[in-house]
Amino acid sequence: MENVIEKLRELESKVDATRWSQVGDENYEEINDILDAYKPEGYEVEEVSEKHGEGGRWTTTVTTVNKVTQTDGKVAYFFLWRELPATEMQEGMDFAYSFGEVVPKEVTVIRYVSGRAA
Repeated sequence: MENVIEKLRELESKVDATRWSQVGDENYEEINDILDAYKPEGYEVEEVSEKHGEGGRWTTTVTTVNKVTQTDGKVAYFFLWRELPATEMQEGMDFAYSFGEVVPKEVTVIRYVSGRAA
């Protein structure tokens, strides 16, 4: 694929943000084919982040961020949020998804850990 980043941007514009897009629709299948290709030609995909959201009795969520690098050196990042079934009886029956381009941003965080002050 010659310009996979532009193709992913085009697919992002087709994903309807006003409603829950359903896993399995033609846009999802094309996005999944690009990001999960076994041996992509003309680009590389690297998963740089995966975060699991809160789960309920029936569903849970996962957000993955992929770095897409073309052979011409262009780089872009895309997130794919999916609502997944939470039980083995629903396995393979993913529900909704969202997709879009993101940019990395460095953030400083203060965390409090157990211990005593000196």
